[in-house]
Amino acid sequence: MIRQAQSKDKETIVTMIGEGMLWRTEEIDDIVEKATVYIWEENNQIIGCGTYDLNSSGEDGTAEIYVYTRPDHRKRGIGSRLLDKLWLELQQHEEKPRAVMATYRVDHGQGADFFAKRGFASIWGHHLMKYTGEIGPEPTLDVRKFSESDMDMYIQAQSDAYYEVRKGIDLQPYRLADYPEKTMNAWKKWILNDMREDIYLFEHEGVFVGSLIITGHGEVYDVFVDPVHQGKGYGKELVRFFVNRTLEKGLQPHLVTGTHNEPAIVLYERTGFQTFQTTTTAKRDFA
Repeated sequence: MIRQAQSKDKETIVTMIGEGMLWRTEEIDDIVEKATVYIWEENNQIIGCGTYDLNSSGEDGTAEIYVYTRPDHRKRGIGSRLLDKLWLELQQHEEKPRAVMATYRVDHGQGADFFAKRGFASIWGHHLMKYTGEIGPEPTLDVRKFSESDMDMYIQAQSDAYYEVRKGIDLQPYRLADYPEKTMNAWKKWILNDMREDIYLFEHEGVFVGSLIITGHGEVYDVFVDPVHQGKGYGKELVRFFVNRTLEKGLQPHLVTGTHNEPAIVLYERTGFQTFQTTTTAKRDFA
């Protein structure tokens, strides 16, 4: 009943996962494209799948997995057998990982119990939030696009802004600027080659106060206010800018924020965002 997925299965797998995880089709498609995928098939119908990827988590030596079973076929041991298959594959892989991470929904279903019983411990969670209001007041801050000369300042300010949040969940390094040179170079390349036109910098009287990235599909991320300027209402102005620009394009503004980041959650809720999905990422050492 378990077999390795083939190219002809991809569309069905992407659709199936999308029924449970409220991710964009393009995101799921990318996961399936890069991962090794196994499916559970009965009567020529795909009812479950398991994937692993040794290169997607961002942590060297850590594999990322997903296990999904259609709701009407759960509690039959399908998810367990798919996970066992992934585990065996990873044990035999020439790049055997040191740890495995899994992401699953916790706002419905039994994902938390399923992975907890198998030795996974939650390390962080995320809310998918969507804006349901209308265009609001324009921010009073000056706004400009990112340029290459901003790189060092941008990285240092973001590193300082996320320090307390990362420390709170013991996500090391606490400062983004302390990542190894290889990681930092890849980050800088991504900023310059892929994100440069989507990064906005906000200033007050010529002084940098914060930044965000607006994607072409209506999502914002890497939202931060320099710690020196926090508590002045600038975060709300950044969010207003994102919401207005996105609504002008006819898109629904949405974002993902950490369940541990209470100040951000309060900010987004006060500016009209509601939570539509909550996921947890859990980790288990690989033996």
